[in-house]
Amino acid sequence: MDKLKLNILIIALMMNVAAMAQTTVKGTILDSLSRAPETGAVVQFLKAGQESPVAYSVTDSTGRFERTVSGQGEYILLLQNMGRKTVSKGFKLDGQSDLDLGEILVQDDAEALEGASVRAMKTLVKLDVNKLTYKVEADPDSKTGTVLDMLRKVPMVTVDGQDNITVNGSSNFKVYVDGKPNQMLSSNPSQILKVMPASSVKDIEVITNPGAKYDAEGAGGVLNLVTGMAAGASNAVSDGVYGSVNLGVTTKGENGSLFLSAKKGKFTVGINSAVGEQKLGGITYSSKQENLFGGPTMSTESELKQRSPFVYADLNASYELTSRDLISGSFGLTGFYQTAAGMSTITLGNAGAGGFSYDNGDDTKYNTRSMNGSLDYQHTSEAVPGRTLTVSYRYSGSPLDVESVNTFSGLAGMESFLQEDRKSVGDDNSNENTFQLDYTTPIGQGHSLSSGVKYISRHNSADDKFYLQDGGTWVYNREGSMLYDHFNNIGAAYSEYTGTFGKVTAVAGLRYEYTWQKVEYGEGYGHDFNTSFGDLVPNASLQYNISAIQNIGITYNRRIQRPGITYLNPYVDRSSSTSISYGNSDLTSVRVDNLSLVYNFFNPKWVVSLTGRYSHSGSGISSYSFFQDGILNTTYGNIVTENNTGLTAFVNWTAGPKTRVYTNSSFGYGHFVSEELDQTNAGWNWNVMLGLQQTLPADILLSANIIEGGRTWTLQGWNGGFGMAVIGLSKGFLADKLKVNAQLMSNLNKGGMKIESFSEGKDYRLSSVVEVPIRQFGIGLTYTFGKQGFQVKKTRKSINNDDVINNTKGQAPGTGAGQIGM
Repeated sequence: MDKLKLNILIIALMMNVAAMAQTTVKGTILDSLSRAPETGAVVQFLKAGQESPVAYSVTDSTGRFERTVSGQGEYILLLQNMGRKTVSKGFKLDGQSDLDLGEILVQDDAEALEGASVRAMKTLVKLDVNKLTYKVEADPDSKTGTVLDMLRKVPMVTVDGQDNITVNGSSNFKVYVDGKPNQMLSSNPSQILKVMPASSVKDIEVITNPGAKYDAEGAGGVLNLVTGMAAGASNAVSDGVYGSVNLGVTTKGENGSLFLSAKKGKFTVGINSAVGEQKLGGITYSSKQENLFGGPTMSTESELKQRSPFVYADLNASYELTSRDLISGSFGLTGFYQTAAGMSTITLGNAGAGGFSYDNGDDTKYNTRSMNGSLDYQHTSEAVPGRTLTVSYRYSGSPLDVESVNTFSGLAGMESFLQEDRKSVGDDNSNENTFQLDYTTPIGQGHSLSSGVKYISRHNSADDKFYLQDGGTWVYNREGSMLYDHFNNIGAAYSEYTGTFGKVTAVAGLRYEYTWQKVEYGEGYGHDFNTSFGDLVPNASLQYNISAIQNIGITYNRRIQRPGITYLNPYVDRSSSTSISYGNSDLTSVRVDNLSLVYNFFNPKWVVSLTGRYSHSGSGISSYSFFQDGILNTTYGNIVTENNTGLTAFVNWTAGPKTRVYTNSSFGYGHFVSEELDQTNAGWNWNVMLGLQQTLPADILLSANIIEGGRTWTLQGWNGGFGMAVIGLSKGFLADKLKVNAQLMSNLNKGGMKIESFSEGKDYRLSSVVEVPIRQFGIGLTYTFGKQGFQVKKTRKSINNDDVINNTKGQAPGTGAGQIGM
């Protein structure tokens, strides 16, 4: 009997020891074709023979997972992602401290993606504390819409009724294509992105907490447009050719895109191109301008029509010199051309009671191009996995040509108010050369250090000529012209540490930048000057994994904003007879401190992301207006202290394999103070988007979205809210190689979308209403061909210049009243 009790005790002790044994199970989940990481995938660990998981894990941005599992014996790893084949992998735990399952490959489930009865929806959003990714290619509206249409759905991004874009609550941000900056897109994003077809973009990444390796400028963060040639692909696939073609036609224009990728041995090449054109007519604008010191009241009624063609092409290529040495390069061209013609009737005072009216015609041509080229070399250490050295060079050029002609009529007998016809011709250009060296190395299990140096040589120039008509001949006017050069050289060094401590991931970085600036004037008003200054920019973040399916994080970063040429150029735009506008060459850089608290929850049915944010900037750059000699002047100054607090919420509920309901909403409060102007303004802002995706009979996918936005605020006023709806249908044929899409977009009221705005200074008050006919219908076709599964392989690090802010209101210079910018 005693022996039996002893045996039972021994068995119980052995079972207890086995139960107490803990093993860290890890691995990497990759797409079986592209070898791209499966980010945000939920991994379940089950004891063999049991149905309930004993542990969960979620893959990070590199597709890796790591989870401590208690016990011994046979286990099963289970991965079930909608639209993917179920992955089941057995493994055995026998008390070892670590078990690396290596690479686990997943692939699309053809039946789930194509079958009528079990069609599943792909994930729309992938989340991280410092970055989120919107899967554009998984959104059916991307086949007929534009990139700007997609941005309305992206968390942390807001697009108002006048297409003004804010990222993380700020209008100062940078736009990249495949991780490389595009000057033209950054300086005029709204006008270009609302023409650029969404089918040319695979993902939109919102980097809300740029680390030390990013340039210190760009307060709101970075928008990275990932094309079909995204980084991270592998050569572990067979040779071949893959591509897709998209064509779309709407009642407002047309667009198309082509993606082509080919691989032969160690050489891979990819081409991504897009063309588009938008035509808008019947845009009306009305305003009332009051001089509070007794001057005449001016009323304006305008009608405008626009035509905006766009072309984009990008070539990427890579060659593996050895298994540890990679060289890659890219070359891109972007072109945007806009014509705008309008006629305004301007009334001073009360016509017929001492006042009078006259007509002002405006004809503007706006042509901007961008050329980018880069070359990168990366060496990966054989002795230390994860250690890399990258050397990069990048060239970027962005010329801009603007011609605006203004004519006046109806002034007979008003010689005291004689207005001469006038013409402005602008020839501006931005060129920069960048050299960069990056080094990354692990410094222990779960810890790494990245460091680098960078040098940018930038030259902005402006040659703006002003002409007055005399007897039918255009006569050059030197006083209204400007010849201007701005040289900007920046040296930078950074270091950033990343470490994992159990459930906590910590990032801490420091960047130092030193800037040399020189400004020279050829003619016109302005004075030559030289200046130099340094900036120390810290960043930090902490992420705590509450469980395998939820985490919370806090981030802090300081960003700086150097004014770009659109802010600095002192050229006076005299296209209007009653107002002028110009830049300010004395502007200085601005420091912005950002603090965010992030909560993420995700499982197969629910995705919830909540971000609370606060930002503060002193001596911020703001536009302001005032009367001088009866003319309304508008310029920029370091005049505002700005505090913004907000909450962004993205919630996605996948009710079943055929139904998805989601919202992307933001609420905030802004407070603006200017001691220089003795003005204060504050107000609440909000934006709500509600969406539904439903698979109908015959595998027709319905997409419906309603968007409502409230007022947005500035130092001297506000812009009004808006409402719109978008409904789309999509159907696949030939095993989904051919897709047909239809879309209807409309405002929520009769007529066009009406947006009010108001601004007020010490001596003026201006109110206006713009009405834009946004209602349109479009159809699109997409055809995919060839063997999918490879992309151009790129170095892990490359050059990112995100340091300059420009006038992101998106209005082409000299387009006059009624121009609908961002």
